[in-house]
Amino acid sequence: MVGVGETLLRKWLLGDFGLDVGEITSVGYGADVAARVWKVVTATNAYAVKWSGAGTNTGHQVAAFLADSGVPGVPEMVRTVDGGLWSVHAKKRLTVVPWIEGVRAAESGLSEQQWGAYGRLIRRVHDAEPPHRLREALPKHSHIDARMPAVEREVRTRLEAPEGDVQAELAAVWAEYGEVIDDLCTKRPQEPYGARVVCHGDPHLGNVLVGRSDPEGGRPRGGHAAAGAELHLIDWDDVILAPREQDLMFMLGGMGDVGPGTVAQQDAFLAGYGPHELDDQAIHYYRHVRAYEDVIGWSHQAITGPDEAYALEVTKGILTTGLAALATS
Repeated sequence: MVGVGETLLRKWLLGDFGLDVGEITSVGYGADVAARVWKVVTATNAYAVKWSGAGTNTGHQVAAFLADSGVPGVPEMVRTVDGGLWSVHAKKRLTVVPWIEGVRAAESGLSEQQWGAYGRLIRRVHDAEPPHRLREALPKHSHIDARMPAVEREVRTRLEAPEGDVQAELAAVWAEYGEVIDDLCTKRPQEPYGARVVCHGDPHLGNVLVGRSDPEGGRPRGGHAAAGAELHLIDWDDVILAPREQDLMFMLGGMGDVGPGTVAQQDAFLAGYGPHELDDQAIHYYRHVRAYEDVIGWSHQAITGPDEAYALEVTKGILTTGLAALATS
């Protein structure tokens, strides 16, 4: 990946977005190892800046549409000087949103009341009606899933002659759970045919920020004052037009500390989400797809880095008590 120094980043932000940046701080960011994220500060505001080639352009368009439509919890997109939603450098998109002062929900957890608020947020996303042109442009299948077969072949080849302790342990895990992994790789369930809506695609708690309240005004920073607005759903790279179960699957078990941890939390989310008859076949399909992506993706990271040991532990969790166990049971 092309390196980006502070001088170059400042030049991009000034020229593309009209932002005269002072302080710049690099920020760690989720599972997208190819992305760079910074907190940047101007004389008046703070912003989150992301430079990534992941996902599709439609994710930013959907996020902007939802924010502009007043959906609470979806951060607004800062426009470029030409009115665009991003600029491009070295074939990667540079995007800017207001900085949200808070903590990731994966670290803080959510109260039952907040789980209800999160259900309402997801329902607002699913009920949104984007313009026809945007709806038609949305992906209907996971861009991550499409590249997994090639990654799977690479992982299998590398594990034939593992190098180092982490790879040796990963090879042992793959041998122990060979039947489960083969099921994920070769026995894809039938794709559901339910009505398709705008789905975030990856709405686990790692992509949710719990905003801190402004002590002067009592409003969550970076969002709206409406009920549930202290929760902010970020990272729209994986947006997809799919049955609601694409997103709801994340709230029905197998997600560890990035999903509901108790029946009461799950019930609170579903109550907040409101009436919907779950399609069990669709839930099974999307669990299977995600479990395949996660097992292969995290196994690949355990081989190639970064954080190989951590990626190995995540892989084991997915296979033992996570989505893979549910998807193949």
